[in-house]
Parts: sequence; C-alpha cells; structure tokens
Amino acid sequence: MAVYKRKDIWWLDYYINLNGKKERRREPVGSRRDEAIALLHEYRLLVKSGIDPREVGSDFAQVEIQERLLGKDDSDTAEMFTLEEFVPTFMTLHGEHQSEKMQESYNTSLGHLLPVFGKDRLDGITKVKVQAYMANRKAGASKATVNREVACLKGILSRAVEWDNIEKNSLVGLKLLREAPIRERYLTPEEAERLIEAARSHLRDIVIFALATGMRKSEIFGLTWNDVVINERFKFGEITLIGKGEKRRNIRMNRTVFELLARRRKTSKSEYVFPSPRTGSRLDNVRRSFASALQRAGIKNFRFHDLRHTAASWMVQGGADIYAVQKILGHSHVRTTQRYAHQSPEHLESQIGVLDEFLSPKKQSAEIENKAVGE
Repeated sequence: MAVYKRKDIWWLDYYINLNGKKERRREPVGSRRDEAIALLHEYRLLVKSGIDPREVGSDFAQVEIQERLLGKDDSDTAEMFTLEEFVPTFMTLHGEHQSEKMQESYNTSLGHLLPVFGKDRLDGITKVKVQAYMANRKAGASKATVNREVACLKGILSRAVEWDNIEKNSLVGLKLLREAPIRERYLTPEEAERLIEAARSHLRDIVIFALATGMRKSEIFGLTWNDVVINERFKFGEITLIGKGEKRRNIRMNRTVFELLARRRKTSKSEYVFPSPRTGSRLDNVRRSFASALQRAGIKNFRFHDLRHTAASWMVQGGADIYAVQKILGHSHVRTTQRYAHQSPEHLESQIGVLDEFLSPKKQSAEIENKAVGE
C-alpha cells in the first residue's frame, strides 16, 4: 500500500485479493496528507483481515469488521509486501516518471535483484544480506554494476518508507564498493579539429554542435525545430530541452550554434534538427560513422559522450563559473559538474602559477621596505 500526490490530490494505492485474484485499486482521498495516511492504516487493517474497504459502508459490514478486528492492532495486522510484490507499485509511481534510460537501468538491476530478494519482505532485506549479495555478485560483474543494483534496491526501500510501507530503510549507511577512478578523456583543440575534418557531412554538424553545447546524445538526437527559439532577450536565442529526469532547461546559443542552426534550417525538411540521413526521422545512433571518424582522425579511447565531457572541460578551462556550467549541462548537483570538468595539466600549471605573483622575491622585498618605512 502507498499514498502519493498527483497535482493537489492525495491518492491511495493498494491491492486486495478478491475471489482468489489480486486486484489493484487507486482511490483519491483529498488534499490533506494526514487524512491519506490515516486511511492508509485503516485500509491495511481491513485488507489484512480479508475485508473489502469498499464494503465498510453497510451496517452489516461494520458489525463484521468489529468482530473480526476485535483485539487486533495495526502493528499486528499491517500488510507487508515482499520485494516482488512491491516492485510494480514502485515502477508505476516512481519509475514511470524517470527517463527511459533510468527505467531500463531499473529493469536490468531488478533482473538480478529479484531472484535473490524477491521473496523477502521489505523489512527483511538487511545490510548483512545485501553485503553477501555484493560479495557474490562482484565475481561476475563490475563494481559499478553492483553499486547500481544496490542503489536501485536502496531507492525502492526509500520509496517504501516514504509511502508508509515500512518504518525505516535498513540499507541507509550501507557502503558501496569502491570503483575505479573516473576516466579523464577529453579532446584537445587539435584533436577536435582533426575529428571534425574526418567526420562525414551528416556527422560533422553533430560533433560541432555537441562540442558547442555540451548536450547529451539523446538530447541532440531528439532536438526538434520547435525547441529552437529566436527572441530578443538573448543575442543568439535559446534552445529549450526536456533532459534527463524529464527536467526542463534552456540553453542560450553561442555564435557557433546559432550559425550552424541557421544554415541547417534553410535546407531542413524534417521536424528534427539532426534527422537520420536515410529516413529523415529521428536519428537512432551514429556508432559506426563516429567510430570511422575517430579512426581516420587517429583518436583512440574516446566515446561520443566524451564530447560532452570535452565541452565541460573547455568551459572550465576558459574561466567559466562552475555553477554556470552546472546549469548549462543540466546537472542536479554541482559535484557532478566537478567530476566532468577535469582540468588539463597545462591549465593547472598556469593556475597554480598565480601564486608566484604573491611570493615573488620582488614583491616580498617591496613589502619589507614599505613596512620598514612605516616603522
């Protein structure tokens, strides 16, 4: 059972067994959460006792309820789901509001979690059990994969707490496996020039656009002309995106993007800015053409997503404020931006060189002389 809010109304979500079949119900409660929680506890008691909450209105039902519930309290009769019973509610109320990529990640993780924990009650999934799972699982999967699966399980239990299915998340504080250092790969301006020159016509603009915006591949492929807005507020206009987690953000265009889009708009016959060259509809992938361009350019150990990484690194190296870069990239937390925006050794050398100005012999001598004069 769970309570959740849609717009201004709280709803109750629960299952009941009728004639040997499990039926799912969703009922509106009202605008107050406390009323929804109170009804949740009442329904738990009724369902656990085999009473249909919709029948409690009759006098007969009221008498039956009193007889059947006499001497029972909520803690004894509260319904407790197993993990496999709770997952459909989790995916409906939470998963369906996440990106397709996140939903796919949940389903992949659950494919490994359910065979192990599926029959366990939600309050029976302990740290010890999960630590044993992690120890066994890492023999056949990367640490990052194991951590993603455990994070999924922790998220499910967190929602169960939020929806009053369990009192606490037993996995809070569970330490994940230490993963390998995050790869630091971005293009130098010279490499970027080689890649752009090596790319075929339909790929070239995509590469330039990715480097000039830092947008994700899915955002680029799904970009339509309706998302491109030219207005008087900004010098070159802006792009409206529905990005990761269905979050809306606006990216102000720079000159490179503005000129690229203006040129493409003149000849475009598709609703998509970067359509498939074969079908004219949404582009699915550029895996082969991108790999070929990398090979011709002599660039190794590089992924399409590293174009976004490169854009972030270039912005920071160029002096952009880290919080501004966070907004441009659409990161929820600045620590994610800091992870992407690695600095080149040359740039770090020039930055630490600023300290020389404060510690130079001439400056120290001048300060000593000024101090002596003052005395």
